[in-house]
Amino acid sequence: MRVHRTTLSVLYTLALIAASLVVNQGYTYYLTPLLERPHSVMHEYLKPGGVWGHGLGILGSAMMLLLFLYSVRKRQLFGLRFGKIGYWLNIHIFFGIMGPVFVTLHTSFKFGGIVSISYYAMLAVMFSGFIGRYLYVQIPRALSGEELSLKEIESKHLLLTRLITKQYQLDESSLAMIEHLAGLSHVGGSWCNLLTTLRDDVQRPFKMHYLKNELRRRYKKLPHEKLDTLLAVIEEKSLLQRKMTLLSSIQKLFHYWHVAHKPFAYVMIIIMFIHIAVTILFGYRWIL
Repeated sequence: MRVHRTTLSVLYTLALIAASLVVNQGYTYYLTPLLERPHSVMHEYLKPGGVWGHGLGILGSAMMLLLFLYSVRKRQLFGLRFGKIGYWLNIHIFFGIMGPVFVTLHTSFKFGGIVSISYYAMLAVMFSGFIGRYLYVQIPRALSGEELSLKEIESKHLLLTRLITKQYQLDESSLAMIEHLAGLSHVGGSWCNLLTTLRDDVQRPFKMHYLKNELRRRYKKLPHEKLDTLLAVIEEKSLLQRKMTLLSSIQKLFHYWHVAHKPFAYVMIIIMFIHIAVTILFGYRWIL
């Protein structure tokens, strides 16, 4: 886990530094009107076919292709079975964020022609990916990344409830307060439940702050370390309770998201390959 987090941190740091250096060198060029850009000293470097621009396009396109490794791993295609699904998802997200950044720099903020369809499809993939990630984490999963069954979720929730009841010996009013704060105010259709989930995430820090103050007032002898541990267990229990209540709705929305997300990815890749093929046919080469 620590190695994975360190690797991700290094990847994001290097990618952001590279993007920042390009922006720092070329921000005046990017702000220059299109008709005046050929007169800029940075034009040969930052135009889409320039030394830097072309390289950024290759890097960004490679990242967009590497996005599909997550799907390959999830389906265990071509013998790819190593690594946890969650780790592959995090790498998938890295490519899905930084790939569009480098592709955007490759375009030098000049959009037009059929390739612009690929670009906007790429943005749709990226932004819809944020929604997909949010829905993904709403579905309880094991450490391996596999979905838990409803029975497994209920068993885990019961275990946390027993832990709070027996280990901390809270009175009935405190337990009732915890259940009330953890509960959802409204459960309706799938889209309504998504809005409820979003609202609950916004309200949660305030609820937990109120709960912490109440427990500290009621159990003054409880050490701060033990109180913090109790609050962590309570929050985990409340999140699990919410996920359990809305499981079927979120799973349905996740299915709809897949249906909408994939076509954008296919359009992006198909037009990107057409763009690459045309570029090669017209004799454009990088430094190789």
